[in-house]
Amino acid sequence: MAIGDKIYNNFTKYIDEFTGVEVVRLTDPRYISHHMYFYNRMTTQDGSKLLYCTQIDGSRQLYLMDLRSGEAIQLTEGDELEDYGGMISSDDKYVFYQQSRKIWKLDLSTLEREAVYQIPEGYSGGNWGMSDDNRYLAIVETEISTLPERKPGANWDFFALTCKAKPHCRIVYVDLLLNKFHTVVDENCWLGHAQVRPGDPDTILYCHEGPYDMIDARLWLVQSDGSNNRCCKEQPDDLILTHEFWLPDGLRLAFVHRETTGDKEETIRMINPDTMEEEIFMSCSPYAHFICDKKNEYMVGDAQGSDIPIHLLNHEEDTDKNKEIKNDFIYLINVEKRTEEKLCYHGTSWKAKYGNPQDSHPHPFFTEDNRRVIFVSDREGQPCLYMVDLEQLK
Repeated sequence: MAIGDKIYNNFTKYIDEFTGVEVVRLTDPRYISHHMYFYNRMTTQDGSKLLYCTQIDGSRQLYLMDLRSGEAIQLTEGDELEDYGGMISSDDKYVFYQQSRKIWKLDLSTLEREAVYQIPEGYSGGNWGMSDDNRYLAIVETEISTLPERKPGANWDFFALTCKAKPHCRIVYVDLLLNKFHTVVDENCWLGHAQVRPGDPDTILYCHEGPYDMIDARLWLVQSDGSNNRCCKEQPDDLILTHEFWLPDGLRLAFVHRETTGDKEETIRMINPDTMEEEIFMSCSPYAHFICDKKNEYMVGDAQGSDIPIHLLNHEEDTDKNKEIKNDFIYLINVEKRTEEKLCYHGTSWKAKYGNPQDSHPHPFFTEDNRRVIFVSDREGQPCLYMVDLEQLK
């Protein structure tokens, strides 16, 4: 298949047996499908089109799906595609994605592309974010020679090994308008998840990546010129801080705070990047990931039925024989009331067996019009995309 080719997704509806909510399966379980990383901009402003990845004939490519008809147009072709890193531009005219050590800008009207940044020889790139207007790009680059040898297969062995290796990483800040770039942070430490602050492209949120009991601290902030590099929160080795993101107004960053000892309470917390003041927002179910809508009226999280961190699960175990219903639900949070309720059962296996360790993670998110929640699950075979229209709850 090639750029411009079309496929047709036949949507399948069912009623969730636990909540009575209608859920729509968007993709065919014969093919591995997932959306982009959950804090990327993946739908058009009106919520009608979705950027996602599907694997057909052994090749993963990006597609743009019409959520009304199921028709999807192929946007990429070839090898070396970073299949979680794409995002739709703020004006809905372009898609930015990574392939063959380049960041590409694809015109959705012509399907022509141009390279806007070249990752240097000897480095791998990823975990990148952009400013609101898509002018500035912050990308994590890792010197390949400093990485440990990767074992074959889709597994989490690399997680601790990479952290322990302390690879040479840097965050590069790119001005796409002026075609200039410079290094912001340069460390022998595994860095990840560079995110440019909404409304303030001078501030970058990033993390020290790795198992919670091996890193010094996860949450970090730095200015785009490399100044004021600061740790947001101390982290003892019995505490998990994870999957941080900026609130839409950029006034705070949010994250999950999970205790692994004692009461093992999980809370949603927020930090003001200017004052470093921390707020305990509310207790919550054991979310692996969560995100808010564009108005910060609701949040959505994917609960993990096991209290074992994902990277420590036994991914070889045959869980298909165990039909026990655990707390593997998608939760909807009312921000004003600070309450959560079950939206639907995602029922994913969390297994790392499909090619990328994150393929079966739900990673729920809101469409740009705040009307729908979309998530991933392998409950029907291979990872598929599912959608819940929130209008039915009103």
